[in-house]
Amino acid sequence: MSERMPRVDELLREEISTHLSRSISDPRLGFVTVVGVETSPDLRHAKVYVSMIGSDEQRAASLAALRSATPYLRTVISKGLRIRRVPALHFELDAAGERGTRIQQLLGSLEQGRNLPDEGLAPLPSPGAPKEEPV
Repeated sequence: MSERMPRVDELLREEISTHLSRSISDPRLGFVTVVGVETSPDLRHAKVYVSMIGSDEQRAASLAALRSATPYLRTVISKGLRIRRVPALHFELDAAGERGTRIQQLLGSLEQGRNLPDEGLAPLPSPGAPKEEPV
């Protein structure tokens, strides 16, 4: 793989992060962090992985706000990066933070000497499976 794709991914991540924090004022948008971007080799599509703080309802609202801001983001990206083709942005939740928190909970319960570490803890999300969104 060429060095171009990781550079494009990082530039898109930085540009999206900048505009999310500075120029989008949707009240549904909570605390959102752009974790990473994966662009297809033909630059037609980009998966934007985001991490959010809040309840499932707040996450769903933030995801909807991101999806509604997609045309604006593509416009500002085209002006800021000067790339031939701005990819279609597809926002997805990144569950890595939740998995890390769950692992920390399990390790803490083991350290305290509990025999059943799963008592009162949320289930561990699987690494590859997308999180189900509330309907």
